[in-house]
Amino acid sequence: MVSIFFRTILVYAFLLFAMRVMGKRQIGELQISELIVTFMLSELAVNPIANPSVPLLHAVVPILLLLSIEVILSYWMTKSNRMKRILSGKPAIVICKGVMDQKAMSENRLEVDELLAELRQNGIGNPGDVEYAILEENGKVSVFPKAGYGAATYYEMQNGVCESGIAHPVIIDGEMIPEQVGLAGKDELWVRQILAERRVRLEEVFLLTVDDAGGVYFVRREK
Repeated sequence: MVSIFFRTILVYAFLLFAMRVMGKRQIGELQISELIVTFMLSELAVNPIANPSVPLLHAVVPILLLLSIEVILSYWMTKSNRMKRILSGKPAIVICKGVMDQKAMSENRLEVDELLAELRQNGIGNPGDVEYAILEENGKVSVFPKAGYGAATYYEMQNGVCESGIAHPVIIDGEMIPEQVGLAGKDELWVRQILAERRVRLEEVFLLTVDDAGGVYFVRREK
């Protein structure tokens, strides 16, 4: 009994350390790779606690290995958008301008009832009142109501309703995203003109977005 008690404390402390190393996002928004690692960590931690004949190293070594893999992959994903899309997927627009994208819903196995429930939880009763609904990488749905259907901002109350839609990330960390450029209704020439106006090169851009009203948001990469 005493052995099980101390094993439980040691494994708990080690898992606590591992989760802290993996980052705060692990606690809230789990990516696919993080969810897999979490399940595996729980299985590895139970064995030496439930069976005193199993050495603690049989749990510590695999946990350290999984932790190392997760940290390396997380760092790699911050440096490569392509790797991030491969491992974590990418957001999918399931409603655009009040129209459901049935193909996107089918590809992501999102049922109509599930989408309607997500809209209701965001205070929207009619899909036609939605400007954009985006299925995020973590499985949650971000909802952007059409102007006049959501809570009015101070700017809208002062200047009237303005339909700006969503911000499309056309450049992320020095890499142009052609798909997002197309969704924004722009082309590569337009992006190059924006960069020329700001006198920056593509690799010097940390983030460049454009919304449906043409509003541009620009952040230069820090040296």
